[in-house]
Amino acid sequence: MIEAVVFDLGGTLVEYAGAYGSWPELETPGFAAAHAYLEGQGVAVPEVERFRLVGFELLPRRWQEATAGGRNLTVTSLLADVLAQFQVGSPAAAVLMEAARQYQAALCTGARPIAHGRELLAHLKSKGYKLGLISNTMFSGEAHLADLEKFGLAGYFDTLLFSADAGKWKPNAAAFDHVLDELDVQPAAAVFIGDDPAADVVGGRRAGMRTIHFPSSQRFPSANGIHPDATVYSLQAIPGVLVGWKSVEGGGGA
Repeated sequence: MIEAVVFDLGGTLVEYAGAYGSWPELETPGFAAAHAYLEGQGVAVPEVERFRLVGFELLPRRWQEATAGGRNLTVTSLLADVLAQFQVGSPAAAVLMEAARQYQAALCTGARPIAHGRELLAHLKSKGYKLGLISNTMFSGEAHLADLEKFGLAGYFDTLLFSADAGKWKPNAAAFDHVLDELDVQPAAAVFIGDDPAADVVGGRRAGMRTIHFPSSQRFPSANGIHPDATVYSLQAIPGVLVGWKSVEGGGGA
């Protein structure tokens, strides 16, 4: 029987893409904001388009490294790597950290809640499910927690894991194990819900959890060959999936 429901964040409960349809292009406002701040601090950055394009080139490689269990990824470390490509001396730590905050703020300003998320969390909480969240993100947990609070989502969760803070990234087992331990739930009694087949479905299944794929955008490759336990096209459909599983297992409706 399912006792806990664990969510992805970006693309599942909150959308950060703004006007951009693909990644890493959706990071454009962040690179622009960081560039403007660094330039204002007298850092010898190249013109913004070159800065942005080098960021786009580095980010997928750094992301892959982090999700493969290698070097952790934060906005601060990414910006330092971009500056190193231009042989720009690293600015003071406080300046780089503020540039990272400007980057995060630019993306978070354009964030919006995905439809029916708050209602779903309230419903699941009322039915007694434990709720968790695992977000693959180079942002600080503080930035994302502010978004969750802004959209009225934060108070429903029993535990939250933000990969850049924890140094644990999906689809690696450590991220899932951490949250399941925090919830005090066995993997077979938990379900993971997310929009990225490779991180969310593969990772959740490896951890021994059931998985629900929620393809909220076209940003990820086809899920061909990756088999979630269920696929939904609206968060409103999730309670029905859980009820169906309960019926099969011989439990009551919820």
